[in-house]
Amino acid sequence: MPVKQLTSEGEAIVVELDKCLACRSCEFACAMVHADAENIEEAMLSEFPLLPRVKVIAAAGRAVPLQCQHCEDAPCVEVCPSGALYKDERTGRTLTVVEKCIGCKSCIFACPFGAVEWNAGSRRLIKCDLCEGIVEEGEEPACVKGCPTRARRVRKMAELARERQREAAERTVRILEA
Repeated sequence: MPVKQLTSEGEAIVVELDKCLACRSCEFACAMVHADAENIEEAMLSEFPLLPRVKVIAAAGRAVPLQCQHCEDAPCVEVCPSGALYKDERTGRTLTVVEKCIGCKSCIFACPFGAVEWNAGSRRLIKCDLCEGIVEEGEEPACVKGCPTRARRVRKMAELARERQREAAERTVRILEA
């Protein structure tokens, strides 16, 4: 079953778990784009540590890429006392104003996906921003672009809804015919 994540313009990042090799290319691509580096050497020498916003974890015998789901009713935003986390009204993304973060870590405990992290070295909140700036330029998020098996893809929400409806209808027919 695909895992979905909200992006701008009525799209979602879909992860087909059967295609995920646990190669962590999505992690590396994410870390590189957030290090604002042109190549690995520049990234390693950068003042910014390589910190991916997506993590591939083992769960129930599978590799599962985990990252912020940009919840519509985001618990992390609700508990943030400083306003460092907020919902972008236009895109629906849950974003961070790093300068406002007071380091209380309430968001970490509130996130139902465990996708918000605190980096002690940089003393800042780390979470997926859906490659803010890149997607607006018409490019795919780095984690999608970096996936060698295309397990991660950007899909239209309306298209996903139609597929789910078709799948539900097919299940109904199979049940009725059984």
